[in-house]
Amino acid sequence: MPKRITYLEKRDGLTREAFRAHWSTTHAEIARGLPGVTDYRQNHLLDSVPGLGAGLYRVDGIVELWFADDNVVRAGFESAVADRLIVDEQQFLSGLTGGPVNAGAAHAPWPFKLWVLARWRDDADADVGAIDRWASQLNGTFDGALGRGVNVLVPGAELLVREALRREEQIPHVAVSIGFADEAAARNAAGALTDHLDGVRDVLTRIHAGVAEELVII
Repeated sequence: MPKRITYLEKRDGLTREAFRAHWSTTHAEIARGLPGVTDYRQNHLLDSVPGLGAGLYRVDGIVELWFADDNVVRAGFESAVADRLIVDEQQFLSGLTGGPVNAGAAHAPWPFKLWVLARWRDDADADVGAIDRWASQLNGTFDGALGRGVNVLVPGAELLVREALRREEQIPHVAVSIGFADEAAARNAAGALTDHLDGVRDVLTRIHAGVAEELVII
C-alpha cells in the first residue's frame, strides 16, 4: 500500500494553537475528499527532545497518507481537491516538503507518538533492516508502547514541494514512530531515548526526535 509523508512548517508569526486549529479543521475537511486516500493521519509536534537535533528540520507537523494503490497516487495529487489544498496551505504554512516512503500498512490509532527523524550517513550503507530491528527494540523497551512504524524515503524519488512555500533541501531519509496511548508515556520514552541511540549512530546522522499528538482524519 503506497504511503507518503509530508513535513509541514507553520506560517511565520502563526501561533502553534492557530496552526493546529486550521490544519485539523478547515484543511482536514478539504483533505477528506482527496481521491484514493484510505488513511490520513496528522501528527502535531508538541516538543522536541532536548539535545537531539532541535532545529535540524523545520517541522511543526507530519502528514501520513496511505493510498489504495499506485495507480491512484498521481490522480489524487492532480485532482481538483489537491488544487484546493494548495490554495489553503498558504493560510497556515510557510514550508512543505514530502515524498513517498517504504512503510507498512496503516496502523491502529496511536494517540501520541515519539518520532525519530534522521538521514543516512554519507559513508554508511542504507541498512533498513538494522533500523527496523532497532525500532522493534524500542517498541519492546518503552513502557506502554503500542507499536512502531518505520518509514524510509524511496531513493531518488521526486519530492513534493510548492512554489509558494519554503522547501527542506534535505528531508529525513528515515522516520521512525513509536505509538503510545497517553502523552505522559510518550514523554517518558522521549526522556530515555538518548540511552538507546548507540545502535544507530553508525548509520544515521542529523537525528532529531520529538513528541507528537496524532489525529485520525480518515
